[in-house]
Amino acid sequence: MQFLDRTSEALERYEQALAFYRDIGARLGEANTLIAIGDVLQFLDRRSEALERYEQALAFYRDIGYRLGEANTLKAIGNVLQFLKRSSEALERYEQALAFYREIGSRLGEANVLQEFGKLQDDPVQGLEYLQQAQNLYLEIGDIYSQSLNLLFITDVQLNMEQRDAAVDSLHQAAELATSINHEPFIKYAQSKIAEITSTPLGTSK
Repeated sequence: MQFLDRTSEALERYEQALAFYRDIGARLGEANTLIAIGDVLQFLDRRSEALERYEQALAFYRDIGYRLGEANTLKAIGNVLQFLKRSSEALERYEQALAFYREIGSRLGEANVLQEFGKLQDDPVQGLEYLQQAQNLYLEIGDIYSQSLNLLFITDVQLNMEQRDAAVDSLHQAAELATSINHEPFIKYAQSKIAEITSTPLGTSK
């Protein structure tokens, strides 16, 4: 309850900031605040409202020519659409974001979008290819957290393809990476998943 109170307070503060930026004509501040409001609404599962704020922010970023802001907002919109099960629309926004990230040289942004592509593919082979592209970029960047998380997504696809040994290997790698940054949730998840896979007879799925 206390946390919900804090998010409500955060929304109130952001709305105050938004009014201030509008009064002084600071469009970048207005756009950034709309993104912050959208993020809180997304967290609160108020996705239609979040989408509306993100679309408003996108228009501002386009007006002022801020490509990184535009790319980040397109990805945020894609995330909301993915939650709303509007996969084809999500992919369209992700593709637009990917083009911007590549244009401005944001490898982290590019990797994050490729990861979303991988998660949305119906074809596991194509999904694995996108996830591996994302992993290569995370390795180049040195983002250990994202490497570990992405390996968990890779594991899901490998299990879908009945590649049990590869999945267990990915989980071990994910756990090792998570251990190096002391991220307990990934460690526990990987260990639990390894136990589940190794305790399941071949030809059986859980």
